[in-house]
Amino acid sequence: MKFLCLLLPLSIAAGSTLLTTGCSTTSYMRDAQPLSPPCEDQAKVVVYRTAAFGGADNYPVYDEAGNLLGFTETDCYFEILRPPGHYRFAALGEGEAVIDAELAGGRTYYIRASSKFGIVSSRPVLTPVGRDSEHAAEIDRVLPKLQARELDPEQAPEAEARKERRAKEAFAGKAKPQILKPDDGREDPSTLPAK
Repeated sequence: MKFLCLLLPLSIAAGSTLLTTGCSTTSYMRDAQPLSPPCEDQAKVVVYRTAAFGGADNYPVYDEAGNLLGFTETDCYFEILRPPGHYRFAALGEGEAVIDAELAGGRTYYIRASSKFGIVSSRPVLTPVGRDSEHAAEIDRVLPKLQARELDPEQAPEAEARKERRAKEAFAGKAKPQILKPDDGREDPSTLPAK
């Protein structure tokens, strides 16, 4: 189930345009507390989404083994802890978006989720936020305003069962992956606020 809300200006002057922004969540996720900073034998990946431009769909994000990690909800983020190493992540919608990530221990990595218009529905976009990324400057400004979320263990198995085969197909080589390099991670010891 999706919830869509519209934000309207308090007053609309003559000649001004109406501002609409979508914010959406899914029943497969629930509010969470932010995870602690990663220790040396872990890497943290933060998947965040700030806008519903292109569509308010909540895309499931999987790892290469077909495990459901979370959904890209507007104005929310979710976190994943993994041992250092090579990983692939994919968001599924009308098409796929794939990230190849080489994660180093003790670092936090960021993946920006968004969408663009597709033919039938919106298409998922995953962008690695590296040190030189155009989105690197928004991390400290935007993330404290977002809600921490996690998979709801009672609801997630249903979503996982429906999409597991498609997730495995996404990694079969159709989509060209974006790259997240080891030095793209931050050594920031701070924990994200819960909002």
